[in-house]
Amino acid sequence: MKREKKTTERISKSAASGAVALIFLILGFQLAIFVMKVVERPAPAGEEDSAASVGYAADSSTEGIPQQVDIQPETRKPERGSGARKSRYGGYEAPAKPYSRPPRKVESFPFDPNTVTSEDLVRLGLSERQAESILNYREKGGRFRAKEDFRKMYVVSDTLYERLEPFIDIPRLELNSADSTALVSLRGIGPWYAHKILEYRESLGGFYSVEQLLEVYGMDEERLAPLKPQVRVDASLVRPLRIWELGEEQLAAHPYVGRAAARSIARFRRVCDTSAWTLEHLVQENALDSISARRLKPYIK
Repeated sequence: MKREKKTTERISKSAASGAVALIFLILGFQLAIFVMKVVERPAPAGEEDSAASVGYAADSSTEGIPQQVDIQPETRKPERGSGARKSRYGGYEAPAKPYSRPPRKVESFPFDPNTVTSEDLVRLGLSERQAESILNYREKGGRFRAKEDFRKMYVVSDTLYERLEPFIDIPRLELNSADSTALVSLRGIGPWYAHKILEYRESLGGFYSVEQLLEVYGMDEERLAPLKPQVRVDASLVRPLRIWELGEEQLAAHPYVGRAAARSIARFRRVCDTSAWTLEHLVQENALDSISARRLKPYIK
């Protein structure tokens, strides 16, 4: 009897547990259906946009308590003629591009890199730091003797040099007025050559051609070649040679006359009428050779 009673009690408890589980299952299913209906129900007119914008749906059964739901952004195509831009940003307007400075206007005008100011260098197209670099080079004793020297500056690009090269104007050193300090500043000329040039210029009375530098002791074509772009001569500064007035010793001191020619010229002046005192007559009388006469012609006034 006791065993049958225990079995009956177990069956009763199992049945009760099964009934309770079934009730909870039914309630859970109905609750799920109710929630789905609430989520899928459209928002009232006028509130749809606001609800979607904050990502919530309102329901009267929950007394207005917002319930968060997933809202997918609506992809809208730009209307034709509206001016809207197509983009890869899900149909939204592309982000504005960052502000970029307009290209700086540059100028081209003649300038001497040895004296040009920082402001003018910036106008020519260099940055302020690049202009400062060139001025620092000059302050440390650097000098631009030819256009190619400006190109060698590391702050000067090939493109910039090609544009400015026609406008680089480096004044050439005038040989008949230059002093020793100015001559030493020339590329390839040291104190020794500067002294020799001044010494020869004094004996000549001045240079009327750059090629006359070849007559300076120690000068040759190889040394003269880099000098030519750096120098010039002003023939108006040449001192005339008073060949018909100077004594024999003074004439002999001139490089284009010499002692033998000076003696012949002195004798020619003594025996010939003054109307015949010309270089051509000196050559005819063998008092002067034709080469020396040609060299002396710029000095005879």
